[in-house]
Amino acid sequence: MERPTGKAKRKMARGKTLRWIAALAGATLLATVAYAALRFGNAVNIGRAPDTEGRGPGVHIDFQAPPGGEETRAAATEVAEDTPEGQLVLAARNGEVERVSELLATGLPPDAQETKNGHRALHQAAGAGQVAAMDLLLTNGADPRGRDGNGLTALMRAADAANLEAGRRLLDAGAEINARLETGETALIQVVAGSFVRHLDGGGDETTAEQQAAELEFARMLFDAGADPNLHSEKDGSPLKALAVTQRADLLTLFIENGARTDGDAELAILGMMPGPIGEALRSAQSAASESPTADEPR
Repeated sequence: MERPTGKAKRKMARGKTLRWIAALAGATLLATVAYAALRFGNAVNIGRAPDTEGRGPGVHIDFQAPPGGEETRAAATEVAEDTPEGQLVLAARNGEVERVSELLATGLPPDAQETKNGHRALHQAAGAGQVAAMDLLLTNGADPRGRDGNGLTALMRAADAANLEAGRRLLDAGAEINARLETGETALIQVVAGSFVRHLDGGGDETTAEQQAAELEFARMLFDAGADPNLHSEKDGSPLKALAVTQRADLLTLFIENGARTDGDAELAILGMMPGPIGEALRSAQSAASESPTADEPR
């Protein structure tokens, strides 16, 4: 039997290396997706995505929202309707400006907190995109930096829903751009979290495209205002992983262009070896990190 030549041996070794890398990348992606599935209780389907713009195929991931998720979210939006505070929250959420004005005229504080879920009027108006109600509340002294019963700021609520005009109003009013929850999330992370949940819920192509454009623009607005892309959840780690799972190459690229770091994260390093736009964006970040000066080198 003819023995393989040196060139053939190198080719075989290279083939084994590439297969190992592909297997490791696949395992890491599966681990990342499995984490998301466990955290959110979803069924996950993974398949091959088509080649886009000649950059090679990627990975397509579909989630199935868990049963009872809608009921859980609905319960979280409930307010104590039999109290003045609850009525103010509901009126603000529904954009009932006259009713908001009437309640404020009784002496009810604009930051009054209802007792069921700790909601505040400004936060709920921001989450619902009710800008006129927000303007009235802010004019009457509502605190743009205040927290609701979940520790969220109004800007975080607006970011989760990607309500652009609400976000602009809050930034103009002095909202704190890098305010964090106890677990580390910022308004910027809420954009990613909201996008992730909407990805689970699905929706029509046109609605999805419009919503994704709003998410991208909201994140861009936050970056322009000084949002730090390297502040993230202490529990969930880098938001780049969630963006990789949901295949949001546009948002992931925006984070990287604004300084999101990938260095030191083994999972992101391996995901960067994968074909397609997600891997391409991560490789770009890894290349930029390797070329930047270290802490010990002169800048």
